[in-house]
Amino acid sequence: MKSIIISVLGDDKPGLVDNLSSFIVKHGGDWIESRMSHLGGKFAGILSVNIADNNVKAFIDDVSTANIGLQVLCEVSDISEITEYNNYHIELTGQNRPGIIYNLTHVLAEFKANVEELTSEVIEAPMSGEELFIATINIHLPKQISELTIKKKIERIANEFVADIQLK
Repeated sequence: MKSIIISVLGDDKPGLVDNLSSFIVKHGGDWIESRMSHLGGKFAGILSVNIADNNVKAFIDDVSTANIGLQVLCEVSDISEITEYNNYHIELTGQNRPGIIYNLTHVLAEFKANVEELTSEVIEAPMSGEELFIATINIHLPKQISELTIKKKIERIANEFVADIQLK
């Protein structure tokens, strides 16, 4: 069994997920995990599928060239186990300004943190009506990096961007 990571992008319309899932079933695949969303009039997604070794090539060839209304990119996943890390959850809320994610992820990269999941959105603040940027990030941080060390760096970003950033 192989794991295949699939990313999809196309104009949002009914039936896209049904079309994609039909190719997975056709090749004996198992839909494992996914994140899909409507963004700016487009449908975007990423999913993990398990397929028998002998069906992988046929599946990738078939789904990559199919006319299902989606651009499809497939990668066979080479799963590597990371054992020496701590999990952290970061919550960020602040005025929407360019560079917030760049500055935060730049610090995380300095510490060899692996971003496991990142979600973000811009919303209107309830009282003031200003645009607030909200992000949640799940990371794996090498065990040799102390929580205090990363917190100090993140606090500097919070001060610079007048944001609230919590590391849990």
